[in-house]
Amino acid sequence: MLDGGMGARRGGGRVGVEIADVVAELKEVRRGRGVRSDDLHNRVGPALRMACDITDIDDPALVRRKVVLRLTHLGARLPSDLHLAASAALGLHKDADGGFLDQRIDWLATRFDRDPRTARRRVDSAFQLLAELLYDAGMRDRKSGSYSPDGWYVESLHAALRLDLEVPTLTEQRQIVAAVDELDELVLSLSAPRDQAMPDGQTIRAEIAYGGEIVEEQRVSSSHTRFIVRLPSPLSLGQRHDYSIKFTSYPRSWMRPYYVFTPLRRCEEFSVRVRFDPTNPPKRVWRINGLPAKAFEDFAPGTDALEIDRVGDVALEFHDLQQGLSYGLQWHS
Repeated sequence: MLDGGMGARRGGGRVGVEIADVVAELKEVRRGRGVRSDDLHNRVGPALRMACDITDIDDPALVRRKVVLRLTHLGARLPSDLHLAASAALGLHKDADGGFLDQRIDWLATRFDRDPRTARRRVDSAFQLLAELLYDAGMRDRKSGSYSPDGWYVESLHAALRLDLEVPTLTEQRQIVAAVDELDELVLSLSAPRDQAMPDGQTIRAEIAYGGEIVEEQRVSSSHTRFIVRLPSPLSLGQRHDYSIKFTSYPRSWMRPYYVFTPLRRCEEFSVRVRFDPTNPPKRVWRINGLPAKAFEDFAPGTDALEIDRVGDVALEFHDLQQGLSYGLQWHS
């Protein structure tokens, strides 16, 4: 395979793909109604198939869902004017829903207060940058699946764990993306392993700060609880949504000395800040970076040591997390 190309597999054969091919495929997709065309599945070429993780057994509806999700996600990384240009041309923008490309270009020209020729050049620039992002997506070894069976994935998770409190709190801020239309509820889970010698009776509690409401709690075990969260309004395919939730459980002395996030769905970015008691910090803290679940419970100190700052904080982040592996930190007092 030539340098600068990526391999895509279609119908059993291997095809070399270049960025120019991605641009050409985007121009093919934008014809007619764009991503809303009834023959979209026949117009998606090898580059988009790889970048959108499309397989030979995917039906037309699933092909459309994957293409819309990938283009929506990557398009949001473009500068605002190019994001608008790409979204309108591809038929992703809800206000630019003309049945023909020329209609959407005219709408775009009006938004830019420019002539249609200038609007088309803006689309060409957007497609070039979008093609580079799609190319990178196809080149990456996607360690985790792109789609979740219950219809959403996590674009970013920012967690703050307060271990300087007698009863610790965990606050999460998440941005999720709907992988289906009419997504109206989420199922969230938290496990809080504790010393088995401690009495039962304490439960995991949660409250939503914004972005939804808890409508049901399911206590799976003494250390694991599931929460059903109703969203403010149903999400459409590719739509982003932010929410924040705070968890509390039992006294700090009952907790086991680690905090990990083990994604069971696609998660692109995870960051965590832990506040230890600055008057009695742990002697050692180390990073857990993609270990199999429970593998860290032997408490063997890792080699990736972390420093606690003078106010008791440790901060770290992870990207492109792999489903089923654990990420976070562990400590020894």
